[in-house]
Amino acid sequence: MRHFISFAFIGLATAVQASAQTMVPAAEPVVAQTAAPTPSPLVVLKRDTPVELLAPSEVRSDTSPSGTKFKLRINKPVVVNGVTVIPVGAMAYGSVTNAEASGSVGKSGRLTAKLLYVEVGDQQIPLEGDSSSKGTGAGSTALSVVFVGVMGLFHRGNNAKIKAGEIMTGFIGEDVTFDTSSTPARRIVPVAAPAQ
Repeated sequence: MRHFISFAFIGLATAVQASAQTMVPAAEPVVAQTAAPTPSPLVVLKRDTPVELLAPSEVRSDTSPSGTKFKLRINKPVVVNGVTVIPVGAMAYGSVTNAEASGSVGKSGRLTAKLLYVEVGDQQIPLEGDSSSKGTGAGSTALSVVFVGVMGLFHRGNNAKIKAGEIMTGFIGEDVTFDTSSTPARRIVPVAAPAQ
């Protein structure tokens, strides 16, 4: 009798195990899902990209000696791959490299300036470009010379200037990488390799 119970129990256990195996489906192989490629958050603003600038105030050869730093502002946004990397209103700077005030004998003033950089956040992006202007000489005084003779020579020529509201074009001075995952886009400054 004891053997019968033992065999019956083994038979029952085997039947339960077989039933469990038929109820659990075989494991399917796992197939890795390939995610769609995400666009890189990095964009490169290329050297020589034109930048439209506006002079908010006048810079004159008689009041801005050589070395004077003056402000400009970005007049149109600079966009790379649909992302604005330099917004309208960002401040840019230039420097007077030579200034000669107008003088007697109808001498015209001369003004030469160069672009320095544009500020984007706390970063400076180099700009390139030069501007040179010359005053218009005696202007209406030229007619005076004809009518009043030598006295006209004592009138002053006009000073050279960059007029307030004047639009000019500069150029990005080097390739600049921006991280567009932040708003606004932030310049990534390359880390210099340690000296050997």
